[in-house]
Amino acid sequence: MAKKQRIKNEDPSINFRLSPEMKKWVINEAISKNVTVSNYLRNHLEKFIDGTLYDEFNQSDDHLPFLKSIEFLQLITFVFSKRENSKCTSTQEQLSEYIKTIKQMSNEDLPSKIISEFDKVLMDLIKVKNENKKLSYVHFEFCKTSYLDTSFKYKLLEKYLLNEVKAIPQYFIYS
Repeated sequence: MAKKQRIKNEDPSINFRLSPEMKKWVINEAISKNVTVSNYLRNHLEKFIDGTLYDEFNQSDDHLPFLKSIEFLQLITFVFSKRENSKCTSTQEQLSEYIKTIKQMSNEDLPSKIISEFDKVLMDLIKVKNENKKLSYVHFEFCKTSYLDTSFKYKLLEKYLLNEVKAIPQYFIYS
């Protein structure tokens, strides 16, 4: 990378508007890095243009690895597919993989209220897997609504995945 040239007062400038929240965030970030707001924004703009900001983003993208795993995606797909059809269409191996994935969940990956919902799925998976019946005749219970309301709370999971998961590294979040 070429040596940076010192910025002079007579160098051209650009003005633009920010929301009050973003301005506050930028100021706080500049203070935390012990640089001026101009330097902070200029450095980020330079990194954006030369591509190194993208590289930093990808390197720091190692948070929430469980939620980004293929196994978790498959489990979520399975759980949501049971809303339409509670019949077991999985193999013993698939059931074993879903069980393994749920057992890997921790409070670092998901909030306890979501893990509690997956406990319902886990219990049902273990029950179905251990039944002596042919799997194609078995129906899952976690997805059925009943007067006891012990079914899986899909809306809770939807809300979490759509609104609460912070998939962007913290330095890109300004609110």
